[in-house]
Amino acid sequence: MVTQRFKPLSNPTFKRHVIVLALWGIGSLSYAASRPTVSAPVKPPVKSAASVSAKTNKTALTPAITQAIAGVNPTAVPISVVNIPNGADDDNLTDDGADDGGEVDITSTTPMVTNPATQPIAPASGQIQQVALGAVSPVTVEKFVKMIDIIRQNYVTNVDDESLFANAMAGTLAALDPYSEYLDANAFENLRLFTEGDIGSIGVSVSFHADVDSWVFDDVLPNSPAAKAGIQRGNYLHQINDNKLDNTRTSQDVDQLLTGIAGTTARLLVSDKGRRKHLVVVQRTLVQQQAMNTNIINGVAVVQIPVFQNNTQQQFLMALTKLNQPFSVLVLDLRNNPGGVLSAANDIASLFMNDKVVVEIKNRQGIQEVMRTHGKAQFADLPLVVLQNRYSASAAEVLASALQNNQRAKVYGEISYGKGSIQSIVPINDSEAVKLTVAHYYSSKGEKIDGVGVKPDVTLTGAETSWLDQVLADLQTTKRSNQFLLKPTPTPQSF
Repeated sequence: MVTQRFKPLSNPTFKRHVIVLALWGIGSLSYAASRPTVSAPVKPPVKSAASVSAKTNKTALTPAITQAIAGVNPTAVPISVVNIPNGADDDNLTDDGADDGGEVDITSTTPMVTNPATQPIAPASGQIQQVALGAVSPVTVEKFVKMIDIIRQNYVTNVDDESLFANAMAGTLAALDPYSEYLDANAFENLRLFTEGDIGSIGVSVSFHADVDSWVFDDVLPNSPAAKAGIQRGNYLHQINDNKLDNTRTSQDVDQLLTGIAGTTARLLVSDKGRRKHLVVVQRTLVQQQAMNTNIINGVAVVQIPVFQNNTQQQFLMALTKLNQPFSVLVLDLRNNPGGVLSAANDIASLFMNDKVVVEIKNRQGIQEVMRTHGKAQFADLPLVVLQNRYSASAAEVLASALQNNQRAKVYGEISYGKGSIQSIVPINDSEAVKLTVAHYYSSKGEKIDGVGVKPDVTLTGAETSWLDQVLADLQTTKRSNQFLLKPTPTPQSF
């Protein structure tokens, strides 16, 4: 047997990363060794991550809890490519709860925003608590250092210390849940650019090809996130997060799994025309402009809310104003809404209910925050229904459950996604951060939403394209005593 004397780590590196060890644990070192080098730090934008506030009834809750909820599709690793041996069990690639489909935020996949997919959240304090070195077992520290040295001296290629530790952190956080992750410089900068709950994509079009019995990338936009990750036209797509793709999936299913809150990531199992499969993790940074579609049918106003942003209430009121027709019933269409800014969902709820509980938020200590509607409800007497599907997630589920539990609206559709966790973005330094699940939210009745979803009052069947017609037919029996017409607010004139 040949033994080698370990070359000790330099003192600065050792001291810095033992603290990292105390914060995150040793993580998956085998995973770390196989990861590519983390991109170099970049100068962060001047604008910091936005902290989303809401009018709440707080009961000694830590400031970090008063934050936005990530949307569907968050995953837990920075952009990378990992090869998977032929014959490997695809089940080993799944993320618990990765939704994107309902799925957790695909949600459990970004579902990143996941949450990240997530909506960037400013930490309660700019300081990270330091952990005393004595809090870490000397045996654990020794084992960790030896493992690092074994990799440094024996791995088939050279791996620098920074890459080892960065990827060890990524592996550790990825193992916690589908939404927690380490954000390198590029991922952190990208995420901080999205603070309004934008919808993001990776820049591809995909369809099922019966001749090869596979989903195929028909087009990949130049310079898109997918193109930069190495995905090419003609490649096969086998799995998105924990969702395997076959001929039972629809184009809508796949589109929803690929789309999510801007800044979150999607884990894709890809191959070159059925050859060796490999995992590609792509950040959704191609922002898609979202329109709040409105319509009025036989006196029923239908408003589709695609995502919850800071200005959603304003957009909603403007949309009703543009109808320029009286209506007696309102349908809130939350289908395919991945969530976004939690306070925006509360703003919408506040239009229909006076002083009602919208959501309960609990952290690991069980400390609870109760979010209630605020102000005077403008449409307190307007008959209201909600339409949702399996891709309605996060803040969309909060709104649907609040209206349902307070007997303010009947919910139609199918069971929603089931994404009920809150992620906080905590900077490590100016260019790196940790996205960590810090709390869960529950319905206004204290019922769990995460992994469960919101059950509709009326389950709709058949093609989803017919669901709105089914709702409208059911509404023919709804009592309509009032007519509502929202008029634009006059603009003050200056002389």
